[in-house]
Amino acid sequence: MKSIKRYEGINVVPFIDVLLVLLAIVFVISNFIALGKIEVKLPASSTKETIKDVKHNIVITDNSELFINDVLVDRDEFKRRLAGFSKEDVITIVSDKKAVYEDFIFVVDILKERGLEKISMAVKK
Repeated sequence: MKSIKRYEGINVVPFIDVLLVLLAIVFVISNFIALGKIEVKLPASSTKETIKDVKHNIVITDNSELFINDVLVDRDEFKRRLAGFSKEDVITIVSDKKAVYEDFIFVVDILKERGLEKISMAVKK
């Protein structure tokens, strides 16, 4: 009768497979984070003026998402975060051309309530 040769050691092949999958996931996620852009299609304009010293960006997407300085916020959080803005801060509103007009009015209305008057709108020339 033959005896089966016993192999003493750890099989590392499954471990390497798992590490390669995790590495691929990390590469995909890091590419997304590195880009860090919110997809917004700006409306066109025939005139353009460059504003310097912009302190805050407010983004309104086509599916009614609000971002303050690239951080997604809901409407209540939006109001709370504006409390930290100064009346001297320059604020740029970046609104998708297919965004709901009501969302734009909501943002401008809250800014005006807080006394934030230095507002600019981003457009594509």
